[in-house]
Amino acid sequence: MNISKQIFIWLLLSLVVSHCLAQVTFEPPEEPAKINVVKASQPISIDGKLDEASWLAASPITSFIQKDPTQGDPASMPTEARILFDEEYLYVGAICKTINGRSDIRTQNMQRDFQYFQNDMFGIAIDGFLDKRNAMAFQTNPHGTQREILVMDDQIFNREWSGLWKVRTQILDSAWVVEMAIPWKTLRYPPGCDKMGIILTRNIRSNNEYVSFPAVPRAFNVYRMPYEAILEGIEPPPPSANVQVIPYALVNNDRALVDGEVVEENTDFKVGGEVKWVTGPNSVLDFTFNTDFAQVDVDRQVVNLTRFSVLFPERRQFFLEGNEIYSMAAWDELQPFFSRRIGLDDSGNPIPIDAGIRFTSRNEKQNIGLLAIRQQQNGNTPASNFAVARYSANLSSQGRIGGMATFRHDEANSIGQSTTNITATVDGFFRPTQQINSFWMVSGSKSSGAINDQGLSGATWTYFSNNWIYLGHVQAFVTSQYNPRAGFISANNYLLTSPAVEFRLRPTWLPKFIRQYSPGVTTFFYHYLDDLSFREGFVSLSPFVINLQNGSEFAYRIRTNWQSLRDTFSPVGIDILPGDYQYTSHRFSYTSDFSRKVAISGSYSFGGYFDGNLNTFSTSLRFAPLPHIQFTADYEFNRLSDLGLERRTEETHLIGTELRLALNPRVQLISFLQYNTASERTTLNSRFVWEYQPLSYIYLVFNDNRQDLAGSGTDPMRQLRDQQGIFKVTFLKQF
Repeated sequence: MNISKQIFIWLLLSLVVSHCLAQVTFEPPEEPAKINVVKASQPISIDGKLDEASWLAASPITSFIQKDPTQGDPASMPTEARILFDEEYLYVGAICKTINGRSDIRTQNMQRDFQYFQNDMFGIAIDGFLDKRNAMAFQTNPHGTQREILVMDDQIFNREWSGLWKVRTQILDSAWVVEMAIPWKTLRYPPGCDKMGIILTRNIRSNNEYVSFPAVPRAFNVYRMPYEAILEGIEPPPPSANVQVIPYALVNNDRALVDGEVVEENTDFKVGGEVKWVTGPNSVLDFTFNTDFAQVDVDRQVVNLTRFSVLFPERRQFFLEGNEIYSMAAWDELQPFFSRRIGLDDSGNPIPIDAGIRFTSRNEKQNIGLLAIRQQQNGNTPASNFAVARYSANLSSQGRIGGMATFRHDEANSIGQSTTNITATVDGFFRPTQQINSFWMVSGSKSSGAINDQGLSGATWTYFSNNWIYLGHVQAFVTSQYNPRAGFISANNYLLTSPAVEFRLRPTWLPKFIRQYSPGVTTFFYHYLDDLSFREGFVSLSPFVINLQNGSEFAYRIRTNWQSLRDTFSPVGIDILPGDYQYTSHRFSYTSDFSRKVAISGSYSFGGYFDGNLNTFSTSLRFAPLPHIQFTADYEFNRLSDLGLERRTEETHLIGTELRLALNPRVQLISFLQYNTASERTTLNSRFVWEYQPLSYIYLVFNDNRQDLAGSGTDPMRQLRDQQGIFKVTFLKQF
């Protein structure tokens, strides 16, 4: 029996078993819940106590409903939430009760933007325009750590955005208490606004339980705003222009060493900053000058054994706010605009930025984004100018259509050649029902000058999702000449076909300690677009994926791969000749309950790899005896054996450790060390961060980057070493 028949029979059996076992994925209510709030009668002190008379007089919201594990049941631990407002702030307070006292509370660390599924958490998602598609979410854990996120169509996330707001918490013997103050100036809403959409949410992590008010189906996240409640009775001030000025001053010392000897040393002093001007109720204008991102966390190294490029996330704050409106959700590996192409080279090294401007406007009818940046010349990299224009129109609360254009001009290089690159993209989103979603895009690029090319790309992602199944399909293509020089593609000259299915089965006969059985099939098939011949693909069958009640997971997956090489492929320096290859691998994995003080995950895979074999072992350990102290260690081992024309064997080791010490959520010391044998590179990044007032920081940063280069002949191995020490102060002033 061939593999396709096995998959079909297995899926059919899974479908029969799952029939009638899942709870209904209900539609949004025709008449949403309404919450009437009152104005605070006296000043509110943000101290996590909720002891002012206004809090005591406010009507509590107590009807929190389980989203998971048992959709529709009342929360296992009561929550009392209250909402107030005054001329400056929207206040959100909550008493998150426990059953077994402090032992019910799970918090691992005080890292801003903490992990959502690993912590106790309380938060609010706010839809200021009542368009049921955009949300600003503000969340905290029991130690008052902040997490905020911008969400579009509950699928496009900006998790790195940092908003200006206050929160304090208090841990009691039988509850933990939250007190938030969200400035009206941080929120976006139309003139004459007297109501907003909200979803309140709480994680009860000791039970691996997620609850919300109002109720949201288990199949969706808590940013699915069609399920929102309506906050009535608010009196926000009329939207008005306000200005945030964020200057910085920086002292930077760079040293280059060869075999321990200093060969070059420079000390620089820089000033610069950003200005944010809220020009109206729906629009923001941002300026940046002499931009510097020295304090940003470093990229994590990877050992890439695939034929596709790796996408590293954007971490720089100026590029993050509003970044979600430029993202294409149809296919992550196809982005006509990707902000990391500005101010960073292909290796992630910084390139100075002279100045930039960004305009963002949103309302219930449309979204507009404009961006222009001037990048300095840096060594052999010529100066560049970037511009992006984005527009999308909301056809309804469940659909939109839009377009985007990008422009990049690289000035003359060392031989006098310049390059101009433009792209034009049309995209859209359609949701005919809450279970069916479709994203699509088509993009063209053209380069002239030192580089001459012209190409097309496109993608669609359509999926059906409810409480018991995910059924999706991605179709994408990129021509060999498509070249978005202000964007990202993982490869070109391919046609991708990728159907996938995952079941979320919770039959009554499962043992009580098992929450869900999640078998599935994921397929990726790539063809060369120029002649439609086969390029590569795989079928990954997951017959055994068990999710336990505490959040742990056991899984076994089997993957059959097909590769058709036109050119020699050289992972870790081993040449694999052109030809056709078929091989199968197996993977076992385990993830423990990562809300515990000690947690571990690990995986082991073995099997074929082109004409040889590949064994991979990876593990991650975290030890957090207190939220103030966290140590993590990661290790990945790859053994490629009997590979290539020379039947070579190579091993790689990738080791990473991080120590995080926190006095509180605003004063932290983080050190990250990583060693990669594939590149013979060791990197150390240590950062002391003090948020001395909201979004105003003092940074002390030390970077050490070492690379060992093999010698030749009588030359010994040499070590190149770059060291950097940085002192940086930023200050936010709002007018």
